[in-house]
Amino acid sequence: MLIIEKVLLLKNSEIFKNSRETDLVEIASICEECSFDKDVLIFSKGDKGNCMYFIYSGKVLIHDEGHEIVTLGENEIFGELSLLDTESRSASVTTLADCVLLKIEQEAFYDVIATNTDILKGIMRTLCKRLREQDRVTIEMKKVMS
Repeated sequence: MLIIEKVLLLKNSEIFKNSRETDLVEIASICEECSFDKDVLIFSKGDKGNCMYFIYSGKVLIHDEGHEIVTLGENEIFGELSLLDTESRSASVTTLADCVLLKIEQEAFYDVIATNTDILKGIMRTLCKRLREQDRVTIEMKKVMS
């Protein structure tokens, strides 16, 4: 995949949609293209995290053993917490179809955000959105169980 293709792909994502093209070129240059067949475990809950994935094509299932958490598809990301820390993965990820992913390693990402905080703001917005959604689900579950 060419850098320009990666830039266009990143620009279409929620996390990078407000980033400048020059910043996206920098991010695209650190993205490694990875292909996975259907039904492949990309990582397991408890694995040490050190990278994030951006879905170019295909679908993945985020799960905790037999519990399905969410299905993600094109232009979505997973593993973003591992760009910010090296704690263990909080869930497992398995491909539901053949996938092409862009992988961003933590150390390379740190080098990029050292000079560009706008990219970090995009990651934080995505994390906040997911936390709010999780809070909403938790509240709804508590209402149902009461």
